[in-house]
Amino acid sequence: GIPNLGSLILTHSLEGQVTGLKDFAAEDRPNALIVFWSFRVMVGLGMLMVLLSLTALWLRKKGSLYESSWFHKFAIIMGPTGYIALLAGWVTTEVGRQPWVVYGVIRTKDGLSHTVTADQVGLSLIIFVLVYTVVFGAGIYYMLRLIKLGPAFSTPLDAVQDTGPGHFKTPLRPLSAVEESIDTTDPSAQNSKEKPHD
Repeated sequence: GIPNLGSLILTHSLEGQVTGLKDFAAEDRPNALIVFWSFRVMVGLGMLMVLLSLTALWLRKKGSLYESSWFHKFAIIMGPTGYIALLAGWVTTEVGRQPWVVYGVIRTKDGLSHTVTADQVGLSLIIFVLVYTVVFGAGIYYMLRLIKLGPAFSTPLDAVQDTGPGHFKTPLRPLSAVEESIDTTDPSAQNSKEKPHD
């Protein structure tokens, strides 16, 4: 419905001609059904990502970002969608240019290697799948174990902890480690405060 927009996007010119799919010979057409749905999956997930971001901003402004459990569940569900959208975009690009390896220059059937057999390709794919399964499987197992254990604290959170040199909660500013006020009018108190800790 917007004049010249299609030609600008596809040909980078306001006067460009947009060629329809049926203007190509049947043997030069990609699988339209795959491209149709992969493109919509990519764009749809992209819109959901924008919705997630705007919702997070709105909840942050309201001050309820950390209390909204429904939003947290939505964010968890959206976790793998970036990867899925990336794959859908790749499918759109690669299937959309078929049957060409380089559009208008070399066809897919002419770009195949005659020196590498299907068995060799299949074997290398199986090896890749096995290696990545072991590596990522071990990583995910390790992370899940850490999550199950929870955070480790050197002392109980509700315990009163001493501060100062040699203690767990030693501040970076030395004077803030002092737990009692210094009486500057009493010389003996001043001298006792200046003694180094053991």
